[in-house]
Amino acid sequence: MSSAIPSCAQEVPAGTPPTTPSAPAVSKQQIQKAEDAYLTGVRALDRGNFTVAETQFSKAAQLNPARADYAQAIALAREHRLTELVQQAGKARMLGHPEKAEKLFAEAHTLDPENEILTQHTDPAKPSPGFHPEIQAHDEGLLRSAVLAGPITLLPASGQRAVHLRGDSHQVLQQVFSLYGIRAAIDDSVEHQNVRVDLDDVDYAQASSVVLDLNHSFATSLDAHTVIVAKDTPENRARFERQLQETIYVPGLPPDQIQEIGTLIQNTFDVKKASIQSNGGTIAIRAPEGTLSVINQVLSDIVDGSAEVVVDINLYMVDRTRQRDIGTQLPQQIGVYNVESAARDLVNSNQSLVNQAIAQGLIPANANDITIALALISSGLVQSSLLANTVGFFGGGLTMTGVTTNASTTFKLALNSSDTRALDTIKLRLGDRQTGSFRSGMRYPIITSTYTTGSAGTPSSLAGVTINGVSAQSLLNQASTVTIPQIQFEDLGLILKATPTVQRSGAVSIQLDLKIQALAGGSLNNLPILNSRQYVSTITMRDGESTLLASSLSRTESAAVSGLPILSELPGFQTATADKTTERDTSELVLLITPHVVLHRKNTAAGPRIAFEQRLPD
Repeated sequence: MSSAIPSCAQEVPAGTPPTTPSAPAVSKQQIQKAEDAYLTGVRALDRGNFTVAETQFSKAAQLNPARADYAQAIALAREHRLTELVQQAGKARMLGHPEKAEKLFAEAHTLDPENEILTQHTDPAKPSPGFHPEIQAHDEGLLRSAVLAGPITLLPASGQRAVHLRGDSHQVLQQVFSLYGIRAAIDDSVEHQNVRVDLDDVDYAQASSVVLDLNHSFATSLDAHTVIVAKDTPENRARFERQLQETIYVPGLPPDQIQEIGTLIQNTFDVKKASIQSNGGTIAIRAPEGTLSVINQVLSDIVDGSAEVVVDINLYMVDRTRQRDIGTQLPQQIGVYNVESAARDLVNSNQSLVNQAIAQGLIPANANDITIALALISSGLVQSSLLANTVGFFGGGLTMTGVTTNASTTFKLALNSSDTRALDTIKLRLGDRQTGSFRSGMRYPIITSTYTTGSAGTPSSLAGVTINGVSAQSLLNQASTVTIPQIQFEDLGLILKATPTVQRSGAVSIQLDLKIQALAGGSLNNLPILNSRQYVSTITMRDGESTLLASSLSRTESAAVSGLPILSELPGFQTATADKTTERDTSELVLLITPHVVLHRKNTAAGPRIAFEQRLPD
């Protein structure tokens, strides 16, 4: 494909990517303007406005010649525009409008005369250089036989006539049509009856409608000046009424909507022959010309009346955790013991060490058990957890008592705080009343049940049975069992569904369904517990207006006090006699939603009123 490129870019040969020419320095303002023009062209290309798209791409290429993709965009827009012109010209030629087809082909030839698409659809009526007249006439005959004929256009005489006739219905019908230069062939199904017609200053459409209604008949064109008149019955319409075939293009719609449009055409307009290509975006129908005109007008409102919305969603999640630990941790358990008895037990259990210490003179020979125990502990030869936790003694002699505790006194002053913020930016482009979904996360497998396959033991009847000298029971016992789990996958993370509706006032109503699902950290019957949060709402806002939705997902507060009874409960004694630990967890969700209507629907409440009359047989 070759296409004309603006003077700021080189010509792109067929099949080769465009090259980037050397260009002078481009300012930031030119780069920004070029980018804006490029985006405008992309939006126009998406809407099917190829002329505007090519103009904007050319403007971008002139502002910033260093960008090679601008030249590629120009070639793409021109290719789309040329293809559209060729398709319209071919359709006009099939419908019997050669002048319109010639004009469209000339416009396409101006864009790119060497394009392959254009050369394949060259008008066969135009002589080509190098062709002989005999060969050309032969080819034209083949083309005429291969092209489907277009609809016959009846050409009655213009002007108004005065119709005053009385007589047989066949003669009246022929005379009325002859007043306007039309020959009428009357079918035998039209009954002979006496009719009288008195009309003043009526044209062909009015006169023919009246006389046909009087005879319960209809007329079908045979050529530009001839009609056949038959009784209006379904059988005669099937025999005489000319059927036209038309392919309706509905690009950009999903297959289910194309199928619905095809069903609407078949049920509403009683079209018997229709071929629906959902994946190709086409509907080929065969029906009378009047019915096709009505179908085209109805579908123009259905296909072109829809709108498109881009929904920008910013999702903020804020998790805060705050933990404080303030107070005095006093010993909460106190024990007493007899010092004399504990020292005696220590000496008796270490008698060999005592004898060695006395022999070396470390301990006096006449020392009591308490003195010996203290000497052993202080020298490091013996360790005693009981004496290590002793905080004091009271009494004397045999009644000396020691007081022990399980912990020492500690003072606590601690603060732990964490703040977590997550931002998700979601952009959805949806049609009017179409539902779009966004998923972000993972699929978590959950085992719901298991079953085991394999033998459940060996029967006693196989006792003594051998196979090649090997016991059959031992062979069966070697069979291994297989455990097969049943797994169900759950979607964890963020699931967002949005359905926009563009109202006649221009406002956008969005039905929002937001679900956040995660593991709770626990299990029940060996199945994990899921923590699910869901937000469902319908909001209405203007085009480009932002709406802020805030929600507190969870808030947890807990406090634990560890101290002395009674004292820790009195006001003013909590900090001095108890350790108080408090924890506060909060989770908040904030949504910022902004709709942008990129394709507006028609601002009409209803389509045009179309006269569509279906006569029933008498």
